[in-house]
Amino acid sequence: MCSNKSSLGLVAVSLAWVALACLSPAQDASLVRESKPLEPGEEQALLEVPDGFEIGLFAAEPMIGKPINLAFDGRGRLWVSSTYEYPYAAPRDRWEDGEGTRVRDSRDAILILEDRDGDGRADHRTVFAGGLNIPIGVLPYGNGCIAWSIPNIWHFEDTDGDGVCDKRTILFGPLGWERDVHGNCASFRLGQDGWVYATHGFSNTSVFRVRPENLKGAAPGDPGTELTLHSGNVFRFLPDGSRVERFTGGQVNPFGLAWDRLGNLYSADCHSAPIYQLVPGAVYPSFGKPDEGLGFGPQMIDHHHGSTGICGIVYLHSDVWGDRWNDHILIGNVVTSRINRDRVTFSGSTPTAHEEPDFLVSGDPWFRPVDLRMGPDGALFVADFYNSVIGHYEVPLDHPGRDRERGRIWRIVKKDEAGPAKQDHSNPVARMRFGARSGPLDEKMLRQAADWLSEGDPFEKRVAAEALARADGTQWVAPMLAALAAAPEEDAALRHQLLISLRDHLRKPGAFADLDPASLPDESEGVIATLARAVPTEEAARYLLGRVKEGSRELGDLEAVFRHLGSMLPAGELVGPARGDPPHDPLWQTDLLRAIVDGLAQRGELPGAELTGWGGELAVTLLDRQPVAVEPMWRTAGDEGLWGTQKRSKQNGGELIVISSLPQPGEEAERRTGVLVSKPFPAPAQLSFWLCGHGGPPGTADHGRNFARLVSANDGEEWFRAQPPGNDAAARIEWNLGQHEGELVVFEMHDGDNGSAYAWLAAGGFVPDLLNAESFGPPRSDESRLKYLAGLLRYAAPVVLRDRLSVYLPHSPPLPALEISPEMRAETDRAIGERLASFETSEPEIGRGAAVFGTYCASCHAIGGEGAVVGPQLDGIGQRGAARLIEDIVDPNRNVDAHFRLHVLTLADGRTLAGMARGEVGEAVLLVDASGEEHRIPKSSIASRKETGLSLMPPAFADGIPEADFHAMLAWLLER
Repeated sequence: MCSNKSSLGLVAVSLAWVALACLSPAQDASLVRESKPLEPGEEQALLEVPDGFEIGLFAAEPMIGKPINLAFDGRGRLWVSSTYEYPYAAPRDRWEDGEGTRVRDSRDAILILEDRDGDGRADHRTVFAGGLNIPIGVLPYGNGCIAWSIPNIWHFEDTDGDGVCDKRTILFGPLGWERDVHGNCASFRLGQDGWVYATHGFSNTSVFRVRPENLKGAAPGDPGTELTLHSGNVFRFLPDGSRVERFTGGQVNPFGLAWDRLGNLYSADCHSAPIYQLVPGAVYPSFGKPDEGLGFGPQMIDHHHGSTGICGIVYLHSDVWGDRWNDHILIGNVVTSRINRDRVTFSGSTPTAHEEPDFLVSGDPWFRPVDLRMGPDGALFVADFYNSVIGHYEVPLDHPGRDRERGRIWRIVKKDEAGPAKQDHSNPVARMRFGARSGPLDEKMLRQAADWLSEGDPFEKRVAAEALARADGTQWVAPMLAALAAAPEEDAALRHQLLISLRDHLRKPGAFADLDPASLPDESEGVIATLARAVPTEEAARYLLGRVKEGSRELGDLEAVFRHLGSMLPAGELVGPARGDPPHDPLWQTDLLRAIVDGLAQRGELPGAELTGWGGELAVTLLDRQPVAVEPMWRTAGDEGLWGTQKRSKQNGGELIVISSLPQPGEEAERRTGVLVSKPFPAPAQLSFWLCGHGGPPGTADHGRNFARLVSANDGEEWFRAQPPGNDAAARIEWNLGQHEGELVVFEMHDGDNGSAYAWLAAGGFVPDLLNAESFGPPRSDESRLKYLAGLLRYAAPVVLRDRLSVYLPHSPPLPALEISPEMRAETDRAIGERLASFETSEPEIGRGAAVFGTYCASCHAIGGEGAVVGPQLDGIGQRGAARLIEDIVDPNRNVDAHFRLHVLTLADGRTLAGMARGEVGEAVLLVDASGEEHRIPKSSIASRKETGLSLMPPAFADGIPEADFHAMLAWLLER
């Protein structure tokens, strides 16, 4: 499976090829169209609209470049963001200043188009603001417009009345654009509350800060003055730049917003779902983002219109095309070159979209409808990004087929029953909705909201719940809980809005203390527990912990409870409640331990001794009840969750089960990397298997980072290697192993490509069946928990326990042999032998051993709870015997544990750091140096990272210990 994102700079299109299989033969869904460009008149002849409508050309090149967003002002003029630069942002050396106010030699602009003679075609153009950098999101406002142009959201103004911008003011910025130019801010829409609503696109991270001159009495950091968004979100801001807020979270790459008559906001999105009606405060599915505790917002559509390249949206209402067209949604589909249509019905206040015949079908596959807007005359205007290339990632940005010059705007008119678009400001639901969003609720609004919450229709109940979320006091919690208990299950939007509003009330200081159980509806405890998990305050966590200690049966998912508790409270307070009294089954305890550790990770902390000690006890219990430790057939290195099984087709027909590094589709899944390694097995005379996947985009040379190989189990020497065939269907690979028959070998699969597409491989169908893909499945319950505990305790477990757990640790690939000459090895062996012989004839003072250990070793090693945990803990080390102990001390690089190898980091500023990589917390690598000091290094500052075969312990360490002290310490260690 490969993800495909459109060449349009705002739409991340991840093609669901399984969906494309149902397209009609006439629909061209190729990444690069093979047809030639047509003149506007020729293209128009191939655009089919329903009976009763007619389509005409409003504007085309050279009057415009490639249109992205459209908007109308109060005079009926069409504002257009037009680009020639896309898909490349103009580099900084072309910026005329450090803020990107203008770009030298750029033709990108915001245009104003007018039809002065009334014939339906633009006959006058004004370049309102030129020299821009991929402008998007244009919104006429005041004496100019608000728009995005890399790297800022700007207010472009005409202060002297000549119709052209002469003042450029940054509202917010610089914002994220560097990672992906089709993930910028877009789709600006002015609401009746006076706020501008907008989309934030795929991949980029943006940090919004209200500029000092716009704070208006607020302090930096106050609510509404700062906002960080990563990838898909919808947000809103005041036009003067004084406040900014997230409106909804998630979605992969929303592009296109539209209002209905009740003030509901709809978005077009790619990949997750074509359309959402956005519940304020809700979170929607995206790549790997959590739902923040309340589940994802309701979905209104379960079909994809043959692709996920959806952008631009219009909601038809208020009889703009007659009553039979009310409650229809039109969306642009840049993959299939169509405008799709859906009819909307409601279950209570919850919308459902039903697929209807497409509104526009194009016979020209270059047609790319990226934005749709209703004009003040009741006509539908369509921005056509006219292009042959759809792929943003799969097709190179410099592909010669990318068109940079052509763009069209089409005007579609209903020949009868059409009238001017109506702005219905009198709807009471819309008035309540926008009134509550614009400022504090007055007494009249509060009374109205309270009445609607208890007695209103579903639309009134829902807007009342939204409005009352902003009211002060917790007196609204009980009526909201009552409304939730009465809300039908099928009205998912009402129920989700009630949960969000209740959560917002419980976020307020003292909210849980103010709860009066006697005033709450029956069976409310479970709802409040669910809400408490979504409230990131210590007060909510203390409430939950209290319910856990009381043994409440209404807490729901206990793993989710302890994950939340781990993110908010000291871990030491959670161990006892999670153990249980009497103790829970060790498997269940392990799951709760993992949940607490996950919660700690959310706040950037690693587990301490209270958790690793508990984990060690659980590991011993589970190990003791294992019959015999059996080496698993497969081990992983790198991303342990990367691999899974799935069905793939074979190039000669048929299907088979394969182990794949892309068991689930999605760009974030493709970016993951890792290694899968089999257990050693005797080489057969011949080994064959099926391999599929990619080593880079089609038409490019294989980069060599994805491959399968066979290596010697003894020294890691590579004997055979196969690159993936560059195909989703598997090709047969055959290796002749006659010269190695019977020797122990290991089969490895390497996914080293962190690209967003064509970055995976899979293998299966092994003959003979010494390996099999079907064996790579969920391990037995005890085994899966032991694998987790082995990873958790790899640095903290005493040596004996670590040895017992080693079979469950992820495989660490062999490193190149150290450059040690035979003479050096012989000298080291001689020194080890002399130390052993000397010790065996000595009479060591065992009583001094602890003090010697404290002097020379305790700065890095712990034993019996004393010392530092930099290197391995040494409890039980005596079981290894004197010879092995002397070898480990005299030649620490000989048997260094894979998890205690020395790592060398080269930073972007040229500095080099060396130490043991203790783990990763968020976007930082934790490195412990030889002195025991911990360094947190941001991943973004690391230029290169090399794992060596060396120990942190110096090779000449033993030379500094007097012989008598060495004997005393060794004798003491042998008794540990």
